[in-house]
Formats: sequence, C-alpha cells, structure tokens
Amino acid sequence: MEAQAAAGTERGGRTCRQILEAAAPVFAEHGYAGASLNQIILRSGLTKGGFYFHFPSKLDLALAVIGDHNQRWFDRVMAEVATQPRAIDRLFALPRVLTRSTLAGEGPSYLRKLTDELSRDPAIRDEVCGSVRIGIETTANQFREAQADGEIRPDIDPDAIAEVCVGSFTGMQTLTEQLADGQLERRVEALIQVVRTATEVRPQEGGAS
Repeated sequence: MEAQAAAGTERGGRTCRQILEAAAPVFAEHGYAGASLNQIILRSGLTKGGFYFHFPSKLDLALAVIGDHNQRWFDRVMAEVATQPRAIDRLFALPRVLTRSTLAGEGPSYLRKLTDELSRDPAIRDEVCGSVRIGIETTANQFREAQADGEIRPDIDPDAIAEVCVGSFTGMQTLTEQLADGQLERRVEALIQVVRTATEVRPQEGGAS
C-alpha cells in the first residue's frame, strides 16, 4: 500500500509539473485576464478532469505558477551566488547574477504581466509579491554575514540598507526599460560601487578596530 501511495504521489507531482510548465508561457504572454484555461489544458495534454483535480480554479493555477517559477529561479540564482568564497563576495555577486538573469528574460520579470494584474487585489498582493520580500530578507542576511566577517560597517542597519538596495535595483530596471537603452548592467555596476563605498569597511578602518 505504501508503494502504491508513493507511486501515486510521484505521478501527481509529475502531472502538476506538466500543468505548471504548460501554464507559465501562457500567463507570461497573455497575463491573467487574457490567459485561456482551455489553451493551457490543451498544451498540458491532460483531460479537463485531470487538470481540475490538481487546480480547481484559474486563480489557484496562476498563484501556483508564480510561486513555482519564482522559487525555482531563486534557487538557481542563490546556487550561483553560493560559489563565491566570502560573504562580501556573495553580497555583491547577487545583483550581478540578478542582472544577467533579468537580461535573459528570467525571474519575476518573466511573469510581470501576470503579477501586475493580480497584485491589484489586496487580498492576494502579499502572496503575489512575495519575491520582493524574499529579496529584501536575503539581502539583509547577506549584509549581516558580511558584518560578522568585519567587511561591512557595524553601524549599518542590514534591514534598512537591504530595502534601499532592492528598491534601487528595481528602479534601475524601470529606468532602463523606459529609456530603452540597454544599459542595465552599467547602472547596476554603478549602484554596486555606491553601496560598497557607503558600507564597506576600508582597510585602515579595519586595522584601527
């Protein structure tokens, strides 16, 4: 019985993955209102009964697509960042990895049309915009780790500077999109240098302490 249950769970997981992979490009292209469940079901190769067994509504599916896409993307980004040897290296590698990922059309920007629509509903805004909170928390923790290593000034508030960094990165994306000049990498490098100058312990400061 346990083997049968495990097999059923595995099949269910594969089916969910099949649906999510079919749905993501449809939501990315058409947003929430424009996405057709019939088109998604057709792309998934499932019957309507099989589809609705896993996702009873369009909203359930859309939220699952956002959560799944962002988590898988975040795991890939952090795996690359983790190859850096020091906390401060990981701290400043993160925006560079995010920039490359964004330019490749990956990450939350891939589903921006969908998230922009759903975030208008206050009841689900926190769930839809969860990647922003995760980004702030992750950045704050990286500042704390670098502080513990003596690389970031101890008077810096990790939570406050994390909000500044994430907000500035998002602003750089918006600025680049509006100017349509393809200069995101340059802007992010400038942002990194400003933050480093403002927060990093300089050799003479480290020696004096």
